[in-house]
Amino acid sequence: MSTTVRPAEQSDLSELTALMDTALLELRNQRGGDALAWALDRNTSSLHTLTAALDAPDTMLWCGLWENVLAGYAIASAITEGEEQIVLITDVYTTPEVRDVGVGELLLESAIAWATVLDAVAIDAYALPGARESKNLFERFGLTARLITVRRHLR
Repeated sequence: MSTTVRPAEQSDLSELTALMDTALLELRNQRGGDALAWALDRNTSSLHTLTAALDAPDTMLWCGLWENVLAGYAIASAITEGEEQIVLITDVYTTPEVRDVGVGELLLESAIAWATVLDAVAIDAYALPGARESKNLFERFGLTARLITVRRHLR
């Protein structure tokens, strides 16, 4: 069985759009998902978000493949924090069917390798409170929680 990751291409946008739409539905059903979708500005179309990621010089968009079928994606951007550069992973998504075959791991490895090439000082990512699989994936790669956002709804 083969698992691979490669940079996304224009020809992937249709399949990636369908994956991102699915990812957003899954995200919005989790505790804190709506707030994260808002923070990531995911109120535009998935096609718009993915096209912007593909075109941005400081952003990488990867495709995760299982048996040559697009089954996941990741988006990471280089940002400046003070005088240092960090890489922020905004998206890592795989279809439920491939969550135990290494697609997510390869996507995360690609983002870390890119951050290393950029000589970034750190890599950040988001995980929701109830997203145990995401949290575990990040922790296996040495990413640990450094900020927890708490909220009390007033209405």
